[in-house]
Amino acid sequence: MRIRGRTKPKCIRKRTTIMEKILCYSCNKSKNKLSVKKSSLLPINLFMCESCISSKFEPRWVVILSGRQLGSDAVKDFIIKKRYIGTEISASELLV
Repeated sequence: MRIRGRTKPKCIRKRTTIMEKILCYSCNKSKNKLSVKKSSLLPINLFMCESCISSKFEPRWVVILSGRQLGSDAVKDFIIKKRYIGTEISASELLV
């Protein structure tokens, strides 16, 4: 894109590409709208799409990290009901 006969400065071009690469932390898909949601397992904020928020999903890595920090009882419900996207979480992944 030209601005008065010049191309965009590099800093503006970089910001555009960074915004295009933000993905949902749970499903890893690029969505038109991502919302910030506080994790129900850890005290962190997550960028998530509306479908993952409405399904009450947590990112798989958050479930594993919570299981390691808080114990398997804290994440038992998430693992049994599979409230994450990805492969099944094994007991060995919860052990440090």
